[in-house]
Amino acid sequence: MPSLQQALLGADYVEINIAKGVGALAQRLAYSDEELLVSLANSLKLREQEIADRNSLTGRFTALFVGKDGGTTIKFDGMRLKQLHELAASRPPRDINLNAFYEVNLEYSRILLSKAQKAGGRT
Repeated sequence: MPSLQQALLGADYVEINIAKGVGALAQRLAYSDEELLVSLANSLKLREQEIADRNSLTGRFTALFVGKDGGTTIKFDGMRLKQLHELAASRPPRDINLNAFYEVNLEYSRILLSKAQKAGGRT
């Protein structure tokens, strides 16, 4: 089975299945356009801070217990990823499963978020 990093070489995101009950709940959490953009922008900022902190003592200690993180992806639930594509007027490379989480390539998520912000009137 290929590693996540190997799988991302040919894709912008990788699906991670979750329990059906959890996925069904996530489908009901539709965000307004503004809430979606704020939520994703904050998630991206937090992820970038995590990546920047990887070389700190705390970051190295966390890596001992959680494992090393390549720092190239961010997790989105299927609903937010679907809404982001819709707001950005972008067609996803493949169908999005609302009952899953996705490891999304950071650069891809930045570009998609930028398109969505422009479409939503935010820059």
